[in-house]
Amino acid sequence: MGLVSVLFPNPAVKILEARLWEAAQKRYLQEHPSERSDDATTLMRKTKDAYKATIAENLKQAEHKIRAKWAQFKHDMTAELKRNLITLFRMSDVDWYAIEHAESGRPQVIAAPYQLLKHLATALLFQSLRKQIEFEELDDDTLQALATYAGDQKFRELLEEARGHYEPIEIGNAHEPFAVGEIRERDPYFLGEEQHHSIIDMVILVSARAGISGKATPDPKKAVKGWFHRDRKNRTNDRRFTADGWEISFEQLKGWAIRA
Repeated sequence: MGLVSVLFPNPAVKILEARLWEAAQKRYLQEHPSERSDDATTLMRKTKDAYKATIAENLKQAEHKIRAKWAQFKHDMTAELKRNLITLFRMSDVDWYAIEHAESGRPQVIAAPYQLLKHLATALLFQSLRKQIEFEELDDDTLQALATYAGDQKFRELLEEARGHYEPIEIGNAHEPFAVGEIRERDPYFLGEEQHHSIIDMVILVSARAGISGKATPDPKKAVKGWFHRDRKNRTNDRRFTADGWEISFEQLKGWAIRA
């Protein structure tokens, strides 16, 4: 690596490096199954001894390509991630979320794990980048690193912006828009079929017609205020997120829970 790379390492390259070493360790264990009982430090040392030169060469080539696209990617990544977040909500269905509150059979307040939404929006961003001619020379691992960087840097900001501006959100075939009510950190929640709750960050979404009688025009701001002044204080203690419909494993879901 050159002096600039050493003094100012590119953050996407650092993400890529971590991904490559993770893959290398899995490959090492496939080739040396008898060493699965080694401790983590010993295993990583052996992995580095086996693949250090290969990964160094891969990173050298990837860094050159990433730096050539970096300015353009940084300029466009927030808008791209937002488009994919909007797509994610539209592709989902209200029934996939935890139903926190409903009236007359219509969900008024729903919720999903923050890390789940971030993971899927980032996955859609990766797919978007793969289709763009400007990034066709980058391999999947490099594009995954770029998408991960964008998610780490901008996903929370986009949700907070949507919350602060009371932006209407279309979810599946719902008859009314929703709005981001709150990002609840360390929220007690039952996951899957577990009988003991987990601690996980949750995104609360409120129907823009929640608490509005008659045929009034949807009012996201009023609905969100209703969440804070009414529904937030009356949450049930059996709230559960099952992940049905999201096509993720229970292990992935549990992986996003926070260890107390």
